Amino acid sequence: MISNINTQSMAYVQASSPKDNESKGVSKTEKSEELDKVSSLKKQIQEGTYQVDLFKTAQSITEELL
Repeated sequence: MISNINTQSMAYVQASSPKDNESKGVSKTEKSEELDKVSSLKKQIQEGTYQVDLFKTAQSITEELL
């Protein structure tokens, strides 16, 4: 049988834990900007206007390898 004291302390621990956004340091504006980028890319891909910048892609790959 679970006592009332244990359930109250568990509720306090859960309520005082940081939220995912706070622990990652991500604000709502950063998320909305990322969503705008994703929706923009999705629209370009659907319309067939998305173009890959090979120079930037190669540069990113090179930086990751070094």
